Amino acid sequence: MVNQLNPLPVTLVLGFAGSGKTTLIKYLTHQQGIPVQVIQSGSQQVSNGCICCTGLKDLKHAIDHLLADRESGKIKCQQLFIEASDETDPIPVTRTIRQRFASDKLFLREVITVINAANYPPTDTQRYLITNQIFFADRVVVNYCDLATGEQIDQCHKQIRGVKWQPTSEAIRGVVDPKEVLRLSRAETSVYFAKRI
Repeated sequence: MVNQLNPLPVTLVLGFAGSGKTTLIKYLTHQQGIPVQVIQSGSQQVSNGCICCTGLKDLKHAIDHLLADRESGKIKCQQLFIEASDETDPIPVTRTIRQRFASDKLFLREVITVINAANYPPTDTQRYLITNQIFFADRVVVNYCDLATGEQIDQCHKQIRGVKWQPTSEAIRGVVDPKEVLRLSRAETSVYFAKRI
């Protein structure tokens, strides 16, 4: 008897080092209350560097292995989080998830970009990546607002608004409730301004 599994939803979490990606994933996985798996760039699963270039082959292999273990019943998994390294360009990763894997096996549910407001603005070399990370995001979490100046928060907000052509909804500045990050409609990009998460 073949066990029919629902397609595995994937959440890709982007952001530079120190933005709070790992902490946000811990909050979200705890909030879900379902069996989840996390693939981290630079981990034992994806050791060959950034998942958008040298580590892309490792990422594909890690997902293939996870799907096989899920189908065989070796693991229970109802949600996959992929934590990208700080240098990750979302274009190759989102394209790989959408084109390499059958939609009845897994699908890209959402992309979350985490920004450290206290490190704003980005350097010239980071600007391309942060623009792509914002553009492809369904949710943007602006973190460390308690350590940022008003000018840094305003610059970050201005860049987000400049990149996202569609309307954005913005949460009240404060601590992000992980339920809120998952709740809002995908019809618009949600932007959260948070104290340290």
